[in-house]
Amino acid sequence: MKGLTRSGAPSIGRRRFLEVAAAFGALLAVPLDPTVAAEGGTDADIALTDWIFIDAQGGVTLGLCQPEVGQGSYTALPAILADELDADWPAVKVRWVMGRDAYKLQFRNEKPSQKEGASTSTTKFYARLRVAGAAARDVLARAAAARWQVPVSDCATESGMVRNIRTGAALPYGALAAEAARLPLSPTPRLKTPAEFRLIGKALPRRDTAAKTDGSAKYGLDAEVPGMLNAAIALSPTIGGWLVRINNEAEIRQQPGVRAIVRLDDGVIVVADRFWQALRAVQMLDATFSPGENGALSTELIDRLADSGLDAEIGVTALARGDAPRILGQNPDQVIESRFSVPHLAHAAMEPMNATVHVQPDRVDVWGSIQSTDASVAVISKISGVPEDKVHLHIGFLGGSFGGKIAPDFVAQAVRAAMEVGRPVKLIRTREMDIQHDHFRPNNKGRLRAVVDKDGYPIAVHARVCGQSLFATTRPNWLTRTPLGDYDESMVDGIYNQSYEIPNFHVDVIQTPLPIPVYFMRSVGSSAGVLFWESFITDLAHKAGIDQYHYRRHLLRNNPAALKVLDAVAAAASWDTPPPPGRARGISFDTYHGRGGSFVTHVAEIVELVRKGDSWRVARVFCAIDAGLVVNHNTFVAQIQGGIGFSLTSALKSEITFNRGGAEQSNFTDYPLLSIGEMPDVVPIIVESDRPPQGVGEIMVAPLAPAISQALLQATGRRPDRMPFRPDVFKATA
Repeated sequence: MKGLTRSGAPSIGRRRFLEVAAAFGALLAVPLDPTVAAEGGTDADIALTDWIFIDAQGGVTLGLCQPEVGQGSYTALPAILADELDADWPAVKVRWVMGRDAYKLQFRNEKPSQKEGASTSTTKFYARLRVAGAAARDVLARAAAARWQVPVSDCATESGMVRNIRTGAALPYGALAAEAARLPLSPTPRLKTPAEFRLIGKALPRRDTAAKTDGSAKYGLDAEVPGMLNAAIALSPTIGGWLVRINNEAEIRQQPGVRAIVRLDDGVIVVADRFWQALRAVQMLDATFSPGENGALSTELIDRLADSGLDAEIGVTALARGDAPRILGQNPDQVIESRFSVPHLAHAAMEPMNATVHVQPDRVDVWGSIQSTDASVAVISKISGVPEDKVHLHIGFLGGSFGGKIAPDFVAQAVRAAMEVGRPVKLIRTREMDIQHDHFRPNNKGRLRAVVDKDGYPIAVHARVCGQSLFATTRPNWLTRTPLGDYDESMVDGIYNQSYEIPNFHVDVIQTPLPIPVYFMRSVGSSAGVLFWESFITDLAHKAGIDQYHYRRHLLRNNPAALKVLDAVAAAASWDTPPPPGRARGISFDTYHGRGGSFVTHVAEIVELVRKGDSWRVARVFCAIDAGLVVNHNTFVAQIQGGIGFSLTSALKSEITFNRGGAEQSNFTDYPLLSIGEMPDVVPIIVESDRPPQGVGEIMVAPLAPAISQALLQATGRRPDRMPFRPDVFKATA
């Protein structure tokens, strides 16, 4: 019989199962296995699939295996399940689940793991969740048919019930769950057609809005465990520095509430009864740190290294189409050149890093704002000596992350503190520790050179990016190997895979090795690459005297999907109607490619500046996106709005500088965020298409800065080439 046995052994071959999965978008990588206990379940639950649980009273609980970081997974992913299941959406519950292979994703050449990132939650789980929901619906209908002794075709499902279409009799899912759980799951259940969707593709209110409004939502920072102590931490002020000694240890131990001092290689943790006691003790610390080898690290040195790389004779080739170097070399007087620069950035999530850890001989429990489940489990197991299957994570809402909470160093520090005192410990990094000891977004500089034809369109372009490599620091096995050396594709995101037609195109990379800890940030390398690329296209169009929108349209003339998005944003902003006095506009475009080709999303943005007194300000942003099927229009729009705010912060305000081996910024006083009053009006434009869901969360970030830059060129005659854009570039010229 086809299906899955309750022992979890497939009754069809693995090859055949994966072939079936491919039919649903090649996303269903593992079988549905309801026999393995999912972390977060209860003994009373009846598991129909990896994500669907029904309790003795008939309540339906849907599992969420992707952390809710603000992106809307808590609503969008359960809605996919509930739609195919025909669950009673207002009545279902959602809870965190972990521990099953079905919850894992594979990134590049890494082994599958459970984590959230890279705009993959919906793209990777859409087909899996649909199959899971449909398979559960199928066994519930079959269970009802068996009880009523009627054909399955006489059974219809709706709102958590199975109804006999001939007699009108109905049974709630709870009454059928035990019988349904004994039936084999079909790996090929009938999936709904789009016309049958009740939830998918609609504008659903977020399920977490009420809790986040009334304060009942639980974040990692809210964890409270019986017998819990609290901890604060001080880390070496220089990158790579180490602790030499604590000069006033006796004084610190005598402070009210202090229970322990935990020495780390690079810092000190103070554990106390209350957090403020721990923090005051940390602030009193007189500790000596060795600066190590990086005491001379500075932004001046970083810039000098990157500038020298831009002018090096040879880089590592990432793309070679035609023979751009030869054409540029033969026409030196016709070369148009522009240079750009972006700094290191901190993630600066509103909720700082925190973890609460309880280490026992045979298990470890961790509560916290954790984005990468399996990486944290591995680190916890290694430090504590407790097997990975005995490590239990309890993950609530995350107060932002933007990639920063994937790296589990803060979890490791909390584990060490808990092991030292033998009690549960909550460790919180202060804002200062959070910003100064972040895993930063890398810096980059770009040099772009072109020769254009008689009409002003590029016939040859050489793009070079130089800076710190993200992959070399965090994922060396992701580097692309070439005869000239290795290169990091993220350094040229949005350049080497851009969509414009350019017959001769050469892209190369030069890495400047730095000791600065770096990690993925929302939009990864495209936040730099798209600024460089789109700003250069602006320069070419400006020099040619061609309208910016129509210049881009010409370069996309054979790409109907891209043109559809570019045209949509232009139509929404009435681009071909000149703006009134006191207003200026800029346009940009990007095709965002998910890592490893996981998705392709087209985005175009128009920024409208308005003059206020002697300065210009960003007043309105139009953003058009084709991300395939939009699962939830409400969360999609919220992603656009939040992404614009995030990007505007980076464009106008954010910069981490280094001196004497460490980051100089330490709080929102010198690393400010965008204020509510500075937030522009955002006009989202959803460009519908028949593709499956594509990535959304990072897409709108990169095009904003070059659109602002272009609008400033129109308004002031000056185009800034270094982020962040300082207030002086917004000064009106007349």
